[in-house]
Amino acid sequence: MTGFTEVADVNEIPPGERKRVEVENQLVTLFNLDGELFAINDKCPHKKTAPLVRGTLNGLGIKCPNPGFRFDLKTGKCDRGAEWDTQVYQIKIDNGKILVGPGIKET
Repeated sequence: MTGFTEVADVNEIPPGERKRVEVENQLVTLFNLDGELFAINDKCPHKKTAPLVRGTLNGLGIKCPNPGFRFDLKTGKCDRGAEWDTQVYQIKIDNGKILVGPGIKET
């Protein structure tokens, strides 16, 4: 992803909810935690099949429904080691629209 893409209206994802969207052929799940939005690659990197949209929220993390790996929604870091980290994306709100942008890189 090189730019920002409009994916949803803000009111489509109220606090505590989630929504899976497709951005440039990539499935991304959006989470609204107490009014703060997060975007993460929807596929668990373990086997690249488990959709994180079906996972269990755990603080600022999402637990994969299959192997139970937990991913930080801010950083994409996995609790099982760096080899399982996944991509998180930038989010902007513009006139009530949610836009997903390039991945966030750890420095």
